Parts: sequence; C-alpha cells; structure tokens
Amino acid sequence: MEFSDAPPASAITARTPEGDFNRKAAQWALIRDRVETQQTLLDSLKDDMVEDLKEFGVRDDKGSYIIDLGRSYEVAGKKFTGLKYQKRSTRIADEDTAARLATEKGLYNRLFPAQPVFDAQEVYVLFQEGLLTEAEVDEIFPEETTWSFVRVGAK
Repeated sequence: MEFSDAPPASAITARTPEGDFNRKAAQWALIRDRVETQQTLLDSLKDDMVEDLKEFGVRDDKGSYIIDLGRSYEVAGKKFTGLKYQKRSTRIADEDTAARLATEKGLYNRLFPAQPVFDAQEVYVLFQEGLLTEAEVDEIFPEETTWSFVRVGAK
C-alpha cells in the first residue's frame, strides 16, 4: 500500500536502517488508522448494544442489565454465554453542598480548614519586583517534555 507522502517504494524495501524505519512508520500509520476506525465502529456497536440490553436484558439487584445469548461463544480463548451492562456506583463529594451545610451548622472551618495555596501568578509579580531571580523562577517552573507520534507532510 503506497501513501501519497510516503517515501518511494525502493526506500521502504531497501534493507537499510532507513528502510527498516520507513517500513515501521508506514505500518504504524496503517495500524493507527485501522485502530481509530475500529474504535469508532466499536463505540457505535456498544451504544446500540446498550440500548438492546436495556430493552431486552434482565435487570439484576445491583441495577446491571444481563442478557443470555442462548449458546456459548469463544473469542480469543475466552468463553461466554451472555453479556452484562454492568452498573458501578461511586460517591464523589459535592463540595458546594458540603459548604452550604457546613455554613448552616457552623462547621465550615472544620470541613474546610484554611490551607496555603500556591499562586503561580505571584511568582511572576515577585520576579518583576526583583524579589525572585530568573533562575529561581526556572527552578519553580521546571520544564516538562512530552513526546507523541504525529504525521507530517502532505495533507
């Protein structure tokens, strides 16, 4: 499979470090495209199946939906006879409600103790005032580097 912005076929087939890398790059681009396409299809299929499970499945005592497939399937060495749209619940603090209740009950300082908060903007103000050096600012904000593969060239 030839890509419009890929190197000539001779560069890809040559047994050189560059040829080896070019083959890997072409394979990476092809697999990445397939994965993105498959993920889109998978997400759409899952959405459809969730609706089906809600309509035809049996709801268990925890709120999950289960459907019996009527036979056994084996995929990648794993057997299954049904599917479950499993419900999981977690509790997350609603800080606005906690603040309202704490204020009403006079417990605000216990639920929300005063804590020092770093003010990143103040670092630059202190630098402008000459109270911090550039080296100190760089020390406070060390450079972080991240890497990712991206396609370049013709679009």
